Amino acid sequence: MRRYLFFRLFLTVSFCLCGVFVFAQNAADSAFAAQADRTTTKSSLSATRAGSKLNETILHKSVLNYTLPADIAVVAKKCAAGEADECYFSFKTFEHSPDVKTAAAANLELAVLSMQRGLVKQALAYIARASALNPDDPFIQLTQGWMLLSAGKYKKSRQAFAEMMYLTADFEYVSSAKLGTALAWYLGGNKEEAAQELQYLYTSNPYSISFTAYMLGRIAGESKASRKLASVFLQQALSHDEKNYAAAELFARLSEKEKDNLRAWQYYATLYSLDPDNKKLAKKLAKYSKQLGDKSIDYLFYLRLEQPIVHVMESTPSPEVKMALYANREQIPQPLVSVTLVGSGTVAVTDEKLGEVLRVPSYVEKTVVFNAETGGVDFKDAKGHVEFSAKRPFTLSLENPSRTLLVRSVRAENIFAADLSDKELKGALTVIPAKDGFTLVNTVYAEDLIPALLATQAQNVKEPAALKALAVVFRSALLQAVQDHANNAYHITDNDDSFKFKGINLIFKDLLEASKRSGPIRLTEAQAGFYASCGVLTADSLGNSSVRPDYVYSPANVGKYLLSNPPADLYSRPQDPTQWADVKWIYLYDAKEIQKRLAYKQNIGRLRAMIPVRMTPQGRILTMRFEGSKGSYETNSPQETAFILSAGTMRSNLFDIVPFYKGKNIKSVLVRGYDTGLGNGLCLRGADGLAKEGADYMDIIKYYFPNARILNTTTGTVN
Repeated sequence: MRRYLFFRLFLTVSFCLCGVFVFAQNAADSAFAAQADRTTTKSSLSATRAGSKLNETILHKSVLNYTLPADIAVVAKKCAAGEADECYFSFKTFEHSPDVKTAAAANLELAVLSMQRGLVKQALAYIARASALNPDDPFIQLTQGWMLLSAGKYKKSRQAFAEMMYLTADFEYVSSAKLGTALAWYLGGNKEEAAQELQYLYTSNPYSISFTAYMLGRIAGESKASRKLASVFLQQALSHDEKNYAAAELFARLSEKEKDNLRAWQYYATLYSLDPDNKKLAKKLAKYSKQLGDKSIDYLFYLRLEQPIVHVMESTPSPEVKMALYANREQIPQPLVSVTLVGSGTVAVTDEKLGEVLRVPSYVEKTVVFNAETGGVDFKDAKGHVEFSAKRPFTLSLENPSRTLLVRSVRAENIFAADLSDKELKGALTVIPAKDGFTLVNTVYAEDLIPALLATQAQNVKEPAALKALAVVFRSALLQAVQDHANNAYHITDNDDSFKFKGINLIFKDLLEASKRSGPIRLTEAQAGFYASCGVLTADSLGNSSVRPDYVYSPANVGKYLLSNPPADLYSRPQDPTQWADVKWIYLYDAKEIQKRLAYKQNIGRLRAMIPVRMTPQGRILTMRFEGSKGSYETNSPQETAFILSAGTMRSNLFDIVPFYKGKNIKSVLVRGYDTGLGNGLCLRGADGLAKEGADYMDIIKYYFPNARILNTTTGTVN
């Protein structure tokens, strides 16, 4: 057996930052050179620069206060309810309040709302007034620096950040001010000064390490003298955050410049799979497909298997789930043109009208091929001889239900339409011919499917109690999907947001045990969802640490919360202290790319404002309006917003935006965010953290689903 793992989404060479990185400026180089000094540590990430040592206490201490004056707190509730105009004009009534704190707070909120609306001059006037009213507030001063940066006033921005440093030495503020200063230098054209600031952040701030590595790579790539360092920094950026779309896009372009055709092909293919309507990317791929020839598909992000790996897996009779295979990101199963099948046991081939037409011995390879001339499919042996043809659906089922079926060498007309990796299956496989190919539907017991779903979604979850809790979530969601889609051709797809299926070839004993031991437990009266990692507060305001912050929503408080350090006892804290991207992240997106994706829906011209329209009470963005020189477009879901901003790679809907303007138009967009997903349901990393503290799987379920009813099907009891 040989297993090939080809290029996966943003997979790069891993460079572990396990301790201290010290950068030395190379006087002989017109840009900079990186010199790494690695010191391994199990419990902390520390860095030394100019005699200042950063430690766990500094990295996890927060001094931020979310308290609002009473009048401002009342208005903030209108903002959370989506009453945008009412929110704005209600704040206006307090901008000249005789109470100085109320007036300062109102002007701060008005500045944030004005910037969101693209009213840059108005925003600067409000934030200047807030600063004059409350000159000792470091957050107001910090916000003024970022707004000046957004407006393209780079020198004044740096001055504002420098002034803020006289108000506080707190890590949260200092790191944000230094990041803003670095960007002000860079956008203003002084890349060496920008690199100096970024190097400091790279060695001292684990929360922004992927972004600073990307920016260092970007600076290196723009200088002939140091271009060779660009790929190192970009690999660092992606190894610390695989969702860093800008780093992957830049890596593709640099690979092309360096005439590394294979790497350019892989990165452009990854980007195209995320944004398949992008004509520019399509041209790039056409060029490299021609150069690489027929084997170009073998260099993509596909898993290849020669023989079944699991061979035997005892089945657990339970409700059957119909799962469509090889679906695209819109959950539509893609038409296939050929597929090879290998069973670890005898396979019966049954036509829906003719009955059983063939029996295939174990480990004998067969191929299903779409026949464009007849519009049907041909079932062929290893030598290419047709043994059976059909225009009706037919099913392959294993004589021994404990055996498995390998689906391999899948081909589609569009090789980027879906992840065409090989998959080992349990249950039966139905081939459904269509006019432009055929689709595959796997009918499998729910309990046989759960371990494979765990294998895909819980790669970083190790605690048995956390795995059992997730198994309960999967079971509940699967059974609900079967009920909700009972009359459909299939219940779920292998690319569903909740059910990523890569094959039972990925399962291990601990996953089987988790599924088996949690078997009787189901959630009722709750939407059984999950997400990878959680910040301090979930969308349901559950605390993911022993101490809850005093966070209350306001437009400005969102930015303050995103600035905050995660507490040391955060349940979803990563073991590797440089892998914080699931919890805190920063991305930079090109406005031209955003405009292209908007044009799929509506051409709004040059981007000028991005306005959150509907939000949750905590400030998570549900819909957003993009305004341009020719019109506007409003998204209808967090997923659509994420696609337009980042081709769907953005981690969650809890974020704020710093647009960088050139005149009236936005040139690029900085997005600062917290946690993953929509913040609802079971937090995987949080569950793992709770389990490490001694919680069993029922405790974890009750923690993340406090209002759910928990059914034990063995005893019939409900908790």
